[in-house]
Amino acid sequence: MMTLFDARFQQRCAYLDDVARRNWGTRFLGRRLDRRWAGGSEFVGHSDYTPGDDFRYVDWQLCARIDELMTRQYRGSEDRVVHLLVDCSAGMRLGQPAKFDVARRLAGALGYLALAGLDRVGVVGFADRVTDELPPVRGRQRLARLLRFLDDLPLSSAPVQLNNAVDTFTRNRPHRGLAILISDLFDPAGFEAAVDRLVLRGFQPYLLQVVDDREAEPDFAGSVQLVDVARGQTRIAYLEEIDLINYRRVFREFSAACRSYCARRSIGIMQTRTGKPWEQTILRMVRTATNRMVAG
Repeated sequence: MMTLFDARFQQRCAYLDDVARRNWGTRFLGRRLDRRWAGGSEFVGHSDYTPGDDFRYVDWQLCARIDELMTRQYRGSEDRVVHLLVDCSAGMRLGQPAKFDVARRLAGALGYLALAGLDRVGVVGFADRVTDELPPVRGRQRLARLLRFLDDLPLSSAPVQLNNAVDTFTRNRPHRGLAILISDLFDPAGFEAAVDRLVLRGFQPYLLQVVDDREAEPDFAGSVQLVDVARGQTRIAYLEEIDLINYRRVFREFSAACRSYCARRSIGIMQTRTGKPWEQTILRMVRTATNRMVAG
């Protein structure tokens, strides 16, 4: 039994799908997705089989002759792919509720909208590397499989290394399209190189940053024990109000730097808090997504 995606979740997704159709039309998140020929009526050639391809289009006679899986390509319909990259690193366990749970619900809702729009949807879990993967699937009938995969997605004990994970994700991947990176973006090495790599490999990035309320606005002071969950290190510190003021300033500067980076490259970005219902975040994305950056 799935714990994150109950009947109410799917009911809310159905409502959001109606809103999305009025705002997006056929353009998921307001963006033109890369397209490749899939099924149709006019045969145009063969392509190598890749995980997630529809077995109905496998040319079994040709496969028997050349001992390789090949799929028939037809003119007449288009194949658009949405990749959901979910941060499973140790730092995502923090929050009330946990950032990891919020990220998976957001991924599930976006997957629902994409499948309802007849796009193919794949999911990749990552930390310091790619940890798990669901190859792209298509059709509403695949929704249960996608949600079950997200519900079972394990949390890693490793720290996040975005660039390494994205490098693994993009290597030898034939399906380009929209790549939605769902993460807190708290990589000590920075997130920019990873996003640049996505662009260089032909993907359209969109950043959905999930942070906990206490990460943005810490409300504790005095003697505290600080724990680095990614490295298992602890430190005793005494925090005064000026320390919290400086921290909040640094956090605001980091958030502004994320938005500025994306604005310069016309990349969509949105920041959400764990204390905000996931439906509000998706509704905000639906109502504000355009071809340009979505302000966080």
